[in-house]
Amino acid sequence: MKCIRFSLLVVGLLAAPAAWARVPCPEVELPPVVEDDGIFERIAVAPPQPVGRAGACSVTIRGGLPSPEPVYLKTDSEDFYPFSDVGVMEFESGGSLQLWCPSGFNTHSENLLTASCVSGTTFSVGGSNFEFKDLYCKSWPGFKAVKSGATCNGGIVIRVGFEITSSRFAEQMQICFNEEEEVTRYTRHKLEPGSNYYETGVARITFQTAGFFDGKNVDKLYTQATQLETINNELGGDAEKYFDSSSNVYLARGHLGAKADFDYAPEQRATFLFINAAPQWQTFNAGNWARVEDGLRAWVSKNKLNVNCYTGVYGVTTLPNKDGVETPLYLAKDDNNNGLIPVPKLYFRVVIDPSSHRGIVFVGVNNPHLTEEQIKRDYVICDDVSDQVTYINWKTTDIKAGWSYACEVADFLKTVKHLPALTAKGGLLV
Repeated sequence: MKCIRFSLLVVGLLAAPAAWARVPCPEVELPPVVEDDGIFERIAVAPPQPVGRAGACSVTIRGGLPSPEPVYLKTDSEDFYPFSDVGVMEFESGGSLQLWCPSGFNTHSENLLTASCVSGTTFSVGGSNFEFKDLYCKSWPGFKAVKSGATCNGGIVIRVGFEITSSRFAEQMQICFNEEEEVTRYTRHKLEPGSNYYETGVARITFQTAGFFDGKNVDKLYTQATQLETINNELGGDAEKYFDSSSNVYLARGHLGAKADFDYAPEQRATFLFINAAPQWQTFNAGNWARVEDGLRAWVSKNKLNVNCYTGVYGVTTLPNKDGVETPLYLAKDDNNNGLIPVPKLYFRVVIDPSSHRGIVFVGVNNPHLTEEQIKRDYVICDDVSDQVTYINWKTTDIKAGWSYACEVADFLKTVKHLPALTAKGGLLV
């Protein structure tokens, strides 16, 4: 069944609703599609590439693309151009794709080009031949976060992607965001066999509010000086003992949809949205959570799976105030002193393989200052099945790295109610 189409509001970016907007499909498992976080980029090594067929074209994502990079699309489609199991864009002789640079190209003034495969990495545009790597943008394509008009459990649905024309939007992920509490419930995107061969060397950019967060300077709220001041006020002083930048004990802008979950550079840049982040202790961000992201991508690639990822947060973590009372942590408050931009209690990633109906949930504790007793009492919300997971190289009981565990989907959803009605009747994804 096709989704009903109607106008959307482009928040803070368009003066009027765009005609391309549409209500996303109901919050159910996405069908299979064949087609970083942390401060440090973690690189998977691509295997040797197969020799291309005579008269065909082959472009390796890792090392074969220009900068600033266009958005690559299937011709006359809203879909990003697909890549192989090892991150290679493949074309039959004469096969085409479209390249989008809103600022224009180094070679052409138009913002949308159709390129046809000649051979190898040579493509024809308007009757002239070009090396694929020589077709680049004058500046990086801009990305947008737009309200879909639909709601999710505990928020509104926001689409993140690229507005190619007024009737054509290339979507890379959806976000369920609660505007009142200024917290993202979850993000939704795909991982594919080629996801482990994402483009490397893509510079991190400044996170953007994209018209959300009611005009706050969210970037400043995340600075180490401001977050220390904020939490010191909450706890009534003595918060310094909970922070040590030399040991990565501070709150980072923790990606939900990870930068390295997306192969193309423009998509990686589009992850730098505050609605795609939450305050995450950096020891956890660069610790067990990084190991979950990396291990999952590698395993999906090795087993040639197409899976759906729902990455989100649950609850609000606490620290004791000067009187010993556990106090919830926020980066901001509203005019009525209600907490905004909460420091999550837990991070989670639900992974569903629609073809086998198998699934699993990875859960991480976002507080390096707890005791094992506190974690087992207040932070473990479903039965731990991590002993059945062989593809994550984590240290599950390391509190500084983020105490982590895994659960069955149905068990997890007994407590976390804001996710869609996901099922994993095929059993654990292990």
